[in-house]
Amino acid sequence: MLRPLISFGTLALALVLGPTAAAQVTHNVAVGPGISFAPADLSINVGDTVQWNWSGGFFHNVESGVGGVPDGIFSSGAPAAAPKTFSVTFNAAFLAANPVPGNNYNYYCIVHDPLTGMKGVVRVTTSYGCTAPAGSLINGSGVGPHIGKSWTVSVTNPVPGGATPGSLAFLGVASQAAPLFPCGIGLPGFHMDPAQPLGELLISLSPPNPLVTLGPSPWVGPGTPTSFNITLPATTGLIGIELFVQGLIVDPFSATHTFGASTALRATIGA
Repeated sequence: MLRPLISFGTLALALVLGPTAAAQVTHNVAVGPGISFAPADLSINVGDTVQWNWSGGFFHNVESGVGGVPDGIFSSGAPAAAPKTFSVTFNAAFLAANPVPGNNYNYYCIVHDPLTGMKGVVRVTTSYGCTAPAGSLINGSGVGPHIGKSWTVSVTNPVPGGATPGSLAFLGVASQAAPLFPCGIGLPGFHMDPAQPLGELLISLSPPNPLVTLGPSPWVGPGTPTSFNITLPATTGLIGIELFVQGLIVDPFSATHTFGASTALRATIGA
Protein backbone atom coordinates (compact mmCIF):
# COMPACT_ATOMS: atom_id res chain seq x y z
CA MET A 1 0.00 0.00 0.00
CA LEU A 2 1.07 3.59 -0.48
CA ARG A 3 2.54 5.02 2.71
CA PRO A 4 0.83 8.09 4.16
CA LEU A 5 2.51 11.48 4.12
CA ILE A 6 5.19 11.63 6.78
CA SER A 7 5.88 14.95 8.47
CA PHE A 8 9.56 15.81 8.64
CA GLY A 9 9.23 19.27 10.15
CA THR A 10 11.49 21.65 8.26
CA LEU A 11 12.40 18.79 5.92
CA ALA A 12 8.80 18.64 4.73
CA LEU A 13 9.16 22.24 3.62
CA ALA A 14 12.42 21.31 1.92
CA LEU A 15 11.04 18.26 0.10
CA VAL A 16 11.53 19.15 -3.51
CA LEU A 17 11.15 16.33 -4.68
CA GLY A 18 15.64 14.49 -18.05
CA PRO A 19 15.79 11.69 -19.84
CA THR A 20 17.71 8.78 -18.40
CA ALA A 21 20.42 6.79 -20.09
CA ALA A 22 18.24 3.67 -20.23
CA ALA A 23 18.41 1.65 -23.42
CA GLN A 24 15.56 1.98 -25.87
CA VAL A 25 13.15 -0.95 -25.81
CA THR A 26 10.78 -2.50 -28.33
CA HIS A 27 7.43 -3.52 -26.82
CA ASN A 28 5.32 -6.11 -28.65
CA VAL A 29 1.53 -5.94 -28.83
CA ALA A 30 -0.47 -8.85 -30.23
CA VAL A 31 -3.23 -7.97 -32.72
CA GLY A 32 -5.60 -10.92 -32.42
CA PRO A 33 -5.96 -13.83 -32.86
CA GLY A 34 -9.34 -12.81 -31.44
CA ILE A 35 -10.83 -9.33 -31.29
CA SER A 36 -8.42 -7.64 -28.90
CA PHE A 37 -4.98 -6.11 -28.47
CA ALA A 38 -2.66 -7.64 -25.88
CA PRO A 39 -1.54 -5.84 -23.84
CA ALA A 40 -4.22 -3.26 -24.50
CA ASP A 41 -2.84 -0.86 -21.87
CA LEU A 42 0.90 -0.38 -22.31
CA SER A 43 3.31 1.99 -20.55
CA ILE A 44 6.66 2.84 -22.12
CA ASN A 45 9.53 5.33 -21.82
CA VAL A 46 10.36 8.10 -24.27
CA GLY A 47 12.37 6.64 -27.14
CA ASP A 48 10.80 3.19 -26.94
CA THR A 49 9.17 1.49 -29.94
CA VAL A 50 5.81 -0.30 -29.98
CA GLN A 51 5.44 -3.07 -32.55
CA TRP A 52 2.02 -4.52 -33.29
CA ASN A 53 2.06 -8.13 -34.52
CA TRP A 54 -0.95 -9.63 -36.31
CA SER A 55 -2.04 -13.22 -35.64
CA GLY A 56 -5.08 -15.21 -36.67
CA GLY A 57 -7.42 -14.85 -39.62
CA PHE A 58 -9.43 -11.76 -38.67
CA PHE A 59 -8.81 -8.51 -40.51
CA HIS A 60 -7.58 -5.74 -38.19
CA ASN A 61 -5.76 -2.45 -38.27
CA VAL A 62 -4.19 -0.01 -35.78
CA GLU A 63 -5.66 3.50 -35.99
CA SER A 64 -4.84 6.28 -33.52
CA GLY A 65 -7.89 7.99 -32.07
CA VAL A 66 -10.82 7.42 -29.72
CA GLY A 67 -14.33 6.08 -30.17
CA GLY A 68 -13.93 5.21 -33.81
CA VAL A 69 -12.73 8.72 -34.69
CA PRO A 70 -9.16 8.83 -36.07
CA ASP A 71 -6.83 11.66 -35.04
CA GLY A 72 -4.31 11.12 -37.83
CA ILE A 73 -1.28 10.57 -35.58
CA PHE A 74 -0.51 7.02 -36.76
CA SER A 75 -2.17 4.28 -38.81
CA SER A 76 -1.23 0.82 -40.00
CA GLY A 77 -3.31 1.32 -43.13
CA ALA A 78 -6.11 -0.84 -44.46
CA PRO A 79 -7.31 -3.77 -42.31
CA ALA A 80 -5.32 -6.93 -42.91
CA ALA A 81 -4.90 -10.47 -41.61
CA ALA A 82 -1.68 -12.10 -40.45
CA PRO A 83 1.18 -11.96 -41.19
CA LYS A 84 1.66 -8.25 -40.70
CA THR A 85 3.61 -5.94 -38.37
CA PHE A 86 3.44 -2.20 -37.72
CA SER A 87 5.61 -0.10 -35.44
CA VAL A 88 5.84 3.43 -34.02
CA THR A 89 8.80 4.93 -32.13
CA PHE A 90 7.63 7.31 -29.41
CA ASN A 91 10.74 9.48 -29.23
CA ALA A 92 10.97 13.13 -28.19
CA ALA A 93 10.48 14.35 -31.76
CA PHE A 94 7.32 12.25 -32.13
CA LEU A 95 5.86 13.55 -28.87
CA ALA A 96 6.65 17.15 -29.80
CA ALA A 97 5.02 16.76 -33.21
CA ASN A 98 1.98 14.91 -31.85
CA PRO A 99 1.08 16.30 -28.42
CA VAL A 100 -1.82 14.62 -26.60
CA PRO A 101 -3.04 14.99 -22.99
CA GLY A 102 -0.80 13.13 -20.57
CA ASN A 103 1.19 11.62 -23.46
CA ASN A 104 -1.48 8.92 -23.70
CA TYR A 105 -1.86 7.70 -27.30
CA ASN A 106 -5.19 5.94 -27.81
CA TYR A 107 -5.83 3.67 -30.77
CA TYR A 108 -8.41 1.20 -32.06
CA CYS A 109 -9.28 -1.21 -34.87
CA ILE A 110 -11.55 0.41 -37.47
CA VAL A 111 -13.23 -2.96 -38.11
CA HIS A 112 -14.07 -3.88 -34.54
CA ASP A 113 -14.32 -0.69 -32.47
CA PRO A 114 -16.45 0.80 -31.03
CA LEU A 115 -18.84 -2.17 -31.43
CA THR A 116 -16.56 -4.76 -29.80
CA GLY A 117 -14.24 -2.46 -27.87
CA MET A 118 -11.08 -3.47 -29.71
CA LYS A 119 -8.94 -0.58 -28.54
CA GLY A 120 -5.74 0.18 -26.70
CA VAL A 121 -3.56 2.93 -25.28
CA VAL A 122 0.18 3.62 -25.18
CA ARG A 123 1.15 5.70 -22.12
CA VAL A 124 4.53 7.42 -22.42
CA THR A 125 6.37 8.17 -19.18
CA THR A 126 8.39 11.36 -19.56
CA SER A 127 11.08 13.17 -17.62
CA TYR A 128 10.79 16.91 -17.01
CA GLY A 129 12.61 19.75 -15.30
CA CYS A 130 15.01 22.43 -16.52
CA THR A 131 18.01 22.49 -14.18
CA ALA A 132 18.61 19.11 -12.48
CA PRO A 133 21.11 16.72 -14.10
CA ALA A 134 19.77 14.05 -16.43
CA GLY A 135 19.69 10.61 -14.85
CA SER A 136 19.02 11.86 -11.31
CA LEU A 137 15.56 10.22 -11.31
CA ILE A 138 15.24 6.89 -13.09
CA ASN A 139 12.17 4.91 -14.14
CA GLY A 140 13.56 1.68 -12.74
CA SER A 141 10.64 -0.49 -13.84
CA GLY A 142 11.08 0.39 -17.50
CA VAL A 143 7.33 1.03 -17.63
CA GLY A 144 4.98 3.35 -15.79
CA PRO A 145 2.59 2.77 -12.89
CA HIS A 146 -0.19 0.17 -13.19
CA ILE A 147 -2.92 -0.78 -10.73
CA GLY A 148 -2.11 -3.77 -8.55
CA LYS A 149 1.61 -3.50 -9.31
CA SER A 150 4.73 -1.77 -7.99
CA TRP A 151 6.39 1.03 -9.91
CA THR A 152 10.10 1.32 -9.15
CA VAL A 153 11.64 4.80 -9.25
CA SER A 154 15.29 5.38 -8.34
CA VAL A 155 17.03 8.53 -7.07
CA THR A 156 20.72 9.33 -7.43
CA ASN A 157 23.13 12.25 -7.65
CA PRO A 158 25.19 11.81 -10.84
CA VAL A 159 27.32 14.92 -10.20
CA PRO A 160 30.85 13.98 -9.05
CA GLY A 161 31.20 15.16 -5.46
CA GLY A 162 27.60 16.38 -5.41
CA ALA A 163 26.65 14.41 -2.30
CA THR A 164 28.38 12.30 0.34
CA PRO A 165 27.88 8.52 0.23
CA GLY A 166 25.54 7.60 3.04
CA SER A 167 23.29 10.60 2.45
CA LEU A 168 19.53 10.18 2.76
CA ALA A 169 17.24 9.79 -0.24
CA PHE A 170 13.54 10.70 -0.35
CA LEU A 171 10.82 10.46 -2.97
CA GLY A 172 7.66 12.54 -3.28
CA VAL A 173 4.57 11.62 -5.30
CA ALA A 174 1.95 14.19 -6.29
CA SER A 175 -1.13 14.48 -8.48
CA GLN A 176 0.07 17.76 -10.01
CA ALA A 177 3.28 19.35 -11.18
CA ALA A 178 4.58 22.54 -9.62
CA PRO A 179 3.70 25.81 -11.39
CA LEU A 180 5.77 26.66 -14.50
CA PHE A 181 5.75 23.03 -15.74
CA PRO A 182 7.83 21.64 -17.45
CA CYS A 183 10.24 23.83 -15.46
CA GLY A 184 9.69 24.41 -11.76
CA ILE A 185 10.09 26.88 -8.94
CA GLY A 186 13.72 27.89 -8.40
CA LEU A 187 15.13 27.05 -4.98
CA PRO A 188 18.53 28.44 -3.92
CA GLY A 189 20.92 25.76 -2.72
CA PHE A 190 18.87 22.81 -4.01
CA HIS A 191 20.81 21.91 -7.15
CA MET A 192 22.57 18.54 -7.15
CA ASP A 193 25.73 20.34 -8.26
CA PRO A 194 27.06 22.50 -5.38
CA ALA A 195 28.48 24.92 -7.96
CA GLN A 196 25.02 25.68 -9.37
CA PRO A 197 22.89 28.29 -7.55
CA LEU A 198 19.33 27.02 -8.14
CA GLY A 199 17.51 23.72 -7.95
CA GLU A 200 13.83 23.26 -8.74
CA LEU A 201 10.62 22.27 -7.02
CA LEU A 202 8.90 20.20 -9.72
CA ILE A 203 5.92 18.65 -7.92
CA SER A 204 3.01 20.38 -6.23
CA LEU A 205 3.12 20.85 -2.47
CA SER A 206 -0.44 22.21 -2.31
CA PRO A 207 -2.69 19.88 -0.25
CA PRO A 208 -3.40 17.05 -0.71
CA ASN A 209 0.06 16.95 -2.28
CA PRO A 210 2.45 15.37 -1.83
CA LEU A 211 0.16 12.35 -1.87
CA VAL A 212 2.97 10.19 -0.55
CA THR A 213 6.53 10.65 0.66
CA LEU A 214 8.91 7.69 0.81
CA GLY A 215 12.16 7.60 2.76
CA PRO A 216 14.56 8.21 4.25
CA SER A 217 16.60 5.51 2.57
CA PRO A 218 20.38 5.48 2.32
CA TRP A 219 22.08 6.59 -0.87
CA VAL A 220 25.20 4.44 -1.15
CA GLY A 221 26.92 6.75 -3.60
CA PRO A 222 27.58 7.35 -7.30
CA GLY A 223 26.60 4.45 -9.53
CA THR A 224 24.17 2.99 -6.98
CA PRO A 225 20.75 4.68 -7.21
CA THR A 226 18.35 4.36 -4.28
CA SER A 227 15.18 2.60 -5.40
CA PHE A 228 11.65 3.16 -4.11
CA ASN A 229 8.65 0.95 -4.85
CA ILE A 230 5.36 2.78 -5.35
CA THR A 231 2.72 0.06 -4.92
CA LEU A 232 -0.70 0.89 -6.30
CA PRO A 233 -3.94 -0.75 -5.14
CA ALA A 234 -5.83 -2.88 -7.67
CA THR A 235 -8.51 -0.18 -7.96
CA THR A 236 -9.85 0.49 -11.45
CA GLY A 237 -10.83 4.04 -10.48
CA LEU A 238 -7.13 4.95 -10.43
CA ILE A 239 -6.68 4.22 -14.15
CA GLY A 240 -5.93 7.38 -16.08
CA ILE A 241 -4.78 9.45 -13.09
CA GLU A 242 -1.50 11.28 -13.64
CA LEU A 243 1.36 11.05 -11.15
CA PHE A 244 4.28 13.47 -10.80
CA VAL A 245 7.34 12.17 -8.94
CA GLN A 246 10.52 13.89 -7.75
CA GLY A 247 13.45 12.84 -5.59
CA LEU A 248 15.62 14.58 -3.01
CA ILE A 249 19.01 13.67 -1.56
CA VAL A 250 19.78 15.17 1.84
CA ASP A 251 23.46 15.29 2.82
CA PRO A 252 23.82 15.61 6.61
CA PHE A 253 27.62 15.38 6.34
CA SER A 254 28.21 18.53 4.32
CA ALA A 255 28.46 21.92 6.00
CA THR A 256 27.93 23.79 2.74
CA HIS A 257 25.54 21.80 0.53
CA THR A 258 22.69 19.88 2.16
CA PHE A 259 19.98 19.37 -0.47
CA GLY A 260 19.99 18.00 -4.02
CA ALA A 261 16.72 17.96 -5.98
CA SER A 262 16.33 15.57 -8.90
CA THR A 263 14.51 15.82 -12.18
CA ALA A 264 10.89 14.59 -12.17
CA LEU A 265 8.80 11.96 -13.91
CA ARG A 266 5.29 12.36 -15.30
CA ALA A 267 3.29 9.16 -15.80
CA THR A 268 -0.31 7.99 -16.09
CA ILE A 269 -1.65 5.02 -14.14
CA GLY A 270 -2.59 2.15 -16.42
CA ALA A 271 -4.63 -1.01 -16.09
